[in-house]
Amino acid sequence: MSNVGLSDHGPMELPPVSSVSVWTYANVLLKRWRLVLGLPLAAGAIATTVLLLSPREYTAYASFVPQDPIPVQVGLSQLASQLGLASPRVSTGSPQFYADLLHSREVLRDVVTTPYAALDGRTLVDYFGLRQDGTSRPILRAIRRVDGIYAVRTDRVTGVIHLEVYTKSEALSAAVANRFIELVNDYNLKRRQSQGRQEREFVEERLTQSQMLLAAAEDSLSSFYRHNRRLQDSPELQAREARLQRQVALRQQLYITLSQNYEAARIEEVRNTPVITVIESPVGLVAPRPRGTAAKVFVVVFLTLVIIASFAYSSDYLLRARALAPGGYEEFARLRGGVAEDVRNLMRRPKTRREHA
Repeated sequence: MSNVGLSDHGPMELPPVSSVSVWTYANVLLKRWRLVLGLPLAAGAIATTVLLLSPREYTAYASFVPQDPIPVQVGLSQLASQLGLASPRVSTGSPQFYADLLHSREVLRDVVTTPYAALDGRTLVDYFGLRQDGTSRPILRAIRRVDGIYAVRTDRVTGVIHLEVYTKSEALSAAVANRFIELVNDYNLKRRQSQGRQEREFVEERLTQSQMLLAAAEDSLSSFYRHNRRLQDSPELQAREARLQRQVALRQQLYITLSQNYEAARIEEVRNTPVITVIESPVGLVAPRPRGTAAKVFVVVFLTLVIIASFAYSSDYLLRARALAPGGYEEFARLRGGVAEDVRNLMRRPKTRREHA
């Protein structure tokens, strides 16, 4: 016989279901005070022990800011705008662009497949315990897992991108954060060199055309002087001379500007200097990650208390309902026994068939 309905002081007096008051709820908890207090405290102690004994995570911090476009590129864009042409340059220097870049599949693939000295030359695929089977599935699973060990924040006002990486090793956190920075810089470097090549091709074509136009303007001015020796007595010839000189000067200025941009684009095409400015390097900026022990233990204790209180109230309600309607409870007990017997019979049939076979 179950003694759920018994308290520490003898049989409980079961009030009618309709006469439940606030004191009834308080009495239910007081009658089971050892259970109500003991289990949450025990759960809190277990949770505290597990959290304190679990491996601690370490966070590596890094921040960087993309460099502003170099004056040559800005000047080339302005020149293309003046000529009514589309510049090949595409602006990708916003902080949100770099945040998306750090979450891109290609960058994450390189991060998880890079061997790290902190892992004795192993990769993050091995760190996550994923077995290499010669397919891309372990790498894809590692990419999904690595999304949980880093975070990216952007400052829209200053344009600074903040990166945090947290693993169970100080050295690994710093190495992974440093790898993220390297990949962003490599991407920017390749993009700048590719952009420099496109700009060189663009300027080279315009420079050839400008050289031809300048030569034509100079030939026109030279021919004008050959056929007109005396200009002082003819205002019309003087005006024509001024127009030809302005045409030569304008085309000469355009040719000089294009020549300067052409040389600058050639330099940009082979430039290999860093394209981002690292404000905080991950090396030396590693700190233990807060466990949040107090908050987690509070949640465990609170949930345990809610479960125990719900169990106590449900048990008390069923006892009162059973006392008020004994016939209904007897029918419930009979039906429950029948269901249990049917389940046992169903479980015996496969075993009996195997024995006969």
